Amino acid sequence: MGRVGGWRGARAIVCVLILLQVLVRYPSPARAIEESASVRVPILVYHNVDYSGSEFSVTPEQLDEQCRWLYENGYTSITLWQFWDAAMGNGALPMNPVLLTNDDGWSSVMTFAEILGRYGLVGNYFINNYSPLSPDQILTLAQHGPVQAHTANHQYLSHLDYESQLAEISQNVTYIEQITGQPVQFLAWPFGDHNSSGIEAAAASGIIGAF
Repeated sequence: MGRVGGWRGARAIVCVLILLQVLVRYPSPARAIEESASVRVPILVYHNVDYSGSEFSVTPEQLDEQCRWLYENGYTSITLWQFWDAAMGNGALPMNPVLLTNDDGWSSVMTFAEILGRYGLVGNYFINNYSPLSPDQILTLAQHGPVQAHTANHQYLSHLDYESQLAEISQNVTYIEQITGQPVQFLAWPFGDHNSSGIEAAAASGIIGAF
């Protein structure tokens, strides 16, 4: 997944969600596949909200400005589940949909969720097992948007064998589900890195879509 820095960089890095059909247990109807191919949803991908100046971070003020811009320009934030339902032909997307995501589960994600909430925006959160967030914080975060998989230890999955890939994904899924009590069926590949066996491992772990 990409990243968001300043607003100019954020707008430039808006990308199209690439839906990976990884579960043959849930084949998509032909019509839904055809329709979903034409659905384009911009994604803004965030990591840290702080003053580090890192290319992976935005300041709270920058994030507030970006959220205000989305709100004032008529964008509606959606969840991964809303996108999935629309892609499968089981729902419709609102006008000007946008996906807002936050990777890794650093402590500043709580600030991220609070700022989004000021504008009625919903986030989508991808968390590792080693996230510094406590279980109570993760549970609170799940009340602001879906908390989904990002593997247990954030490794390059293509460098691992199948069994290790399966462990990375399934242990992460179990960890999050035990805390939130909600299904974990989406995955953000660490570093955007995956291969064919990684997709098979994701499917075996109950993942229905990854990007």
